[in-house]
Amino acid sequence: MSQFGATFRSFSTRRTLESKQTEIFSKMSEKWWDPNGTVKPLHAMNLLRIPWIRDRLGAIGAFKPAITESTPLSGLSILDVGCGGGFLSEPLSRLGGNVVGLDCNSDMLNVAISRLEKKNLSNLNYVQSTIEEYVDENMENYDVVVASEVIEHVEKKGEFIKCCVKCLKPGGSMFVTTNSKSVISGFFGITVAEKIFRLVPEGTHHYDMFVDLDDLKQLLQKEECDTIFSSGMVYNPFINKWYFIENPYILHYALHAMKVKK
Repeated sequence: MSQFGATFRSFSTRRTLESKQTEIFSKMSEKWWDPNGTVKPLHAMNLLRIPWIRDRLGAIGAFKPAITESTPLSGLSILDVGCGGGFLSEPLSRLGGNVVGLDCNSDMLNVAISRLEKKNLSNLNYVQSTIEEYVDENMENYDVVVASEVIEHVEKKGEFIKCCVKCLKPGGSMFVTTNSKSVISGFFGITVAEKIFRLVPEGTHHYDMFVDLDDLKQLLQKEECDTIFSSGMVYNPFINKWYFIENPYILHYALHAMKVKK
């Protein structure tokens, strides 16, 4: 363990993240925290997904009902899988959660750690590893596992989900946001976002790696993790804002599942 709680380790080929995707993220790392830069939509998504995670945890009684307090997630252990530069890890830790940001990309983690040194967030740590390696020593360690905008870059989705769920305590919550697998999602998520508006670098997404909501539910259920909430999401690039919509099969979706208690 280094100063500021960052752990870097070597890992084997046990990884589900597609290698070309890792290269793309490395190139994006320098401008990761620019709110008008390469990943502008991800910055905007925080305004929707962070309150959503907080409120969903409140709805199932994961913390005391006073969610208006500044640190409602106090006492909860949270694993942010594929944390990148720390977009989600930082605000979740500010809400009081004991957060570990996990990523196999050292370029992205260096960005996250450089901010951690300045922000002095004692309840936030970063680990360089794959989830497939990390799970070996961290089974049932976490109250919450988050995989936001990650699974669409993963090749072996079943193995990825299995490892994420293994890190959850019985009764723990898993949160996922990702692209729906529909013709409309492919058009807007790839053609419009990457080639027309250039909201993200071309090649960031591949339609054949998108996962249908029902397929993801089945992968989770196979690991004894039941989906209790799902909702569609849509991004308006003209005003840089995300919204929840009723239909989760069109563009984007958010999912909350709970691991069955033993």
